[in-house]
Amino acid sequence: MRRCKQPRLSGKTAVRLGAMGVAAAALMLSSFAPGGAEAGEQTFQQIDRLLGAWQVQEAGELIDEFADDADGTPHLHYVKARHAFKTGDYDEAQDQIEQSVEMQPHEVWSRYQEIVDATVEVTEDYERHVSESGNFEMYVEPGPDAVLVPYALEALEKAYDRIGEILDHHPDEPVRVEVYPRETVLAKVSELTEENIRTSGTIALCQYNRLMITSPRAVLRGYSWVDTLVHEYVHLVINQRTVEQVPIWMHEGLAKYLERQWRGEDEQLLEGAAEKLLRERHEDDSLVTFEEMHPSMAMLPSQQDAAVAFAQVYTTMEYLDEEVGDGAFSQLLDEIDRGYEAREAYARVVGMGWDEFEDHEWRRYLHHRPLPDLPEDADDLHHDQIVFDGDESAGDEESLQELDTPEAEEYLQLGQMFQVRDRYGAAAVQYQKAADLMGDKNPLLQTRMARSLTNSGDPEKAIEALKRVNELNPYHVNTWLELGRAHRHAGNYEEAREALREAARVNPFNPEIHEYLSQVADELGDSEEASQARRFADKTG
Repeated sequence: MRRCKQPRLSGKTAVRLGAMGVAAAALMLSSFAPGGAEAGEQTFQQIDRLLGAWQVQEAGELIDEFADDADGTPHLHYVKARHAFKTGDYDEAQDQIEQSVEMQPHEVWSRYQEIVDATVEVTEDYERHVSESGNFEMYVEPGPDAVLVPYALEALEKAYDRIGEILDHHPDEPVRVEVYPRETVLAKVSELTEENIRTSGTIALCQYNRLMITSPRAVLRGYSWVDTLVHEYVHLVINQRTVEQVPIWMHEGLAKYLERQWRGEDEQLLEGAAEKLLRERHEDDSLVTFEEMHPSMAMLPSQQDAAVAFAQVYTTMEYLDEEVGDGAFSQLLDEIDRGYEAREAYARVVGMGWDEFEDHEWRRYLHHRPLPDLPEDADDLHHDQIVFDGDESAGDEESLQELDTPEAEEYLQLGQMFQVRDRYGAAAVQYQKAADLMGDKNPLLQTRMARSLTNSGDPEKAIEALKRVNELNPYHVNTWLELGRAHRHAGNYEEAREALREAARVNPFNPEIHEYLSQVADELGDSEEASQARRFADKTG
C-alpha cells in the first residue's frame, strides 16, 4: 500500500530535525553580550519551537523582534532561512542559510543547507498554478505533469472546505504543493533516502509547511495520488490546528479516514485488501499495538504490519464518528488543545476510559463491525501498492495467466484468444464461464469481460460485470476506464465522465482515459473539458 508521511513519521528524521534547534541553542551564548545572552537564547528557542510547530506567521513576527538582539549572528540567519523556506521563498532561504553556515559551520545546519540547495535546484523551472480561490499554489515540472493540475486543485479546494468544516480550521496562507517527477527527486529534497522510499513505499510527505508528492508517472500503474494529496493536506491542517500535539496513530487515523471526504459526506473507505488483512490479523490476535506504532508507521517490521496498523487506526476514527457523530473530530482536537494527552482526549470524547476502549470496546467493535463480502482469494483484491516504474520485480498485473485459477485456465485462455482476434462476443462467453468458477470479484477478469461486452454491443452487462469489483477495488485504474467506456456506449454520459475522472485520479498518464473523456465531454456540450482532455491525450500519448 502507499505510504504517506507527516513531519514526525521517521524517528531518525525527527531526531535530526529536532537536533537543529538544540544544537543551535547550545551555541547561543557565544553570540550575544553577557547581559542579553539569556533573553536571546530564550527567544531563539521560542522561534525554533514555533517553526517546528508550523506556526510560521507567529515565528516571523518574533524573528523581527529577535533581530534587534541578534543582528549579524549566524542564529538570526538560520531562523530567517527556516522561515523563508517554510513560506516558499527559496532564494531568500538559500541566501540566509549560506550566511549562517559560513559564519559558524555546523553539521546539522549544513544538512539543512543541502536540502534548501536541492529544493532550489529541483524547482527552479517549475511552473506555478494557483487554484481558483487562491488557497493552493501548485508547482510542477513543465511537461506531462501538467495533467495533474486540474484534478489536484479540484480535490484540494473541496478538501479546504470539507476538512475545514470537520476539523474547524482553514489555513490562513495559501498552501504550497510540489510535485516531483520521480521518487529519487523526493529523496533529494527531503530527509528520506531512496532506500527509505522504495522499502517503505513512501510516496508523499507533509513537511516544511508544504505538500510534497511524487508524480504517478513514476509508479508503474499509478496510485491513488489525489486521495494521497488530500491525506497529506489533512496532516497539515492537524499540525496547524493543534501545534503538533497529535501522536502518529491519531494523525494517520484522521488522515486515512478523512482523505476521501472531499468527495462528500460518507465517502470514507477502507479498501478491500485492507479489510481482509484486518479481519485475518484480528482473528489471529496479531494486531499491532498503539505503542508499536510509535514513533512511525514506517518503522514497523514489515509492510503487512504497516498496512494493518493503518487499517486499525482508521477503525478508531470510524468508531468515534459512529458513536459521537457530527463534530467528533473537532471535539477530539479541542480536548488536545486544552492540554489532554491524545488517549485521554479520545477517551473523554467517547465517554469511557482509554484502557476500557482499547482492551474491550474497540476489540468488540472489530468483532461485530460489518464487513464487505470479500473474496477468499487475495489475488481477487487490488492492493494500492507502490511499484515504481522500472522495478524489475514488478511483474505484469494485467496478465491473467499469473492467477492461480487452474480450473478456469482453459476459459481464460480462450477468452484472451478471442479478444485479441476482435471476437468480443465469443470472448465474453468464455470470460463468463471463468467468472462462474472464480466469482465476480477479480478485477483483471472482470475488466477483460467488461471490455469484451462493451465492444460486442452490450454495455449494460459490462456495467453490471464491474459493479462488485469496483466496490472492492476502488484504485484499480482499468476498472474505472472500462466503466467509463461502458457508460459512454450506454449513453450515460455523466456517469461516464465521473468514471473516467476517477481513472485519471489513479493514472492520468494513460492517453486512452483522456481520449474517451474528450468524447464524453463533447457529448455533454462541455467544450472546455473536451479541449483540455484532447490536450492531455496529446501530452500523455
